[in-house]
Amino acid sequence: MAINATLGSCTANSYVSEADADAYAGISWWGSTWLALSADAKKIALIGATSALETLTWKGKRCNPSTDNADKPQALSWPRSGVSCDGVAATCTLIPQAITEATIELAYQLSQNPSALQPGAPSTNTAGVYTSKEKLGDLEVNYSAFPAGATGESCSSCSDPKVISMFPWLKGMVSCYAVFSSTSGGKVILRVRS
Repeated sequence: MAINATLGSCTANSYVSEADADAYAGISWWGSTWLALSADAKKIALIGATSALETLTWKGKRCNPSTDNADKPQALSWPRSGVSCDGVAATCTLIPQAITEATIELAYQLSQNPSALQPGAPSTNTAGVYTSKEKLGDLEVNYSAFPAGATGESCSSCSDPKVISMFPWLKGMVSCYAVFSSTSGGKVILRVRS
């Protein structure tokens, strides 16, 4: 399996090269665990992390055409233009540091739990809408939605992509560049008998 982290390439499959991930890991508390992985395990984790981040809705627009074939678009969502974070505009000449760091952090997590984002991965709750409260006198019914893997008594991110539901810390890393749903909480239906 070959990793292609060429900026804006029509065949890119990772936002980050293995060498850049190793350099970042070298200054991280979990670095020795990452550096001990085989080259193939690192590549799989980086490609998987990039693929998971590709499920997010990004602000701005994808740069076009690709950097290596004027007849084809770039394969990945980054680099992009038309979006800024903390006063710094994204350009077609680089992938923002927040995106590369999120890719590496997620790759590390996936290297430790490869099935975390697999369809049908075990979760603590089954996704769906449930009756969270019923009251008989003056009839009141509350409904709450839970995504797969949610914990607690309510759902604050029911419409977030699975990668954000499973790794909520990612939202803080990429929120400046990504679009997230503002939907939260349960639905309440009140019925009152007269």
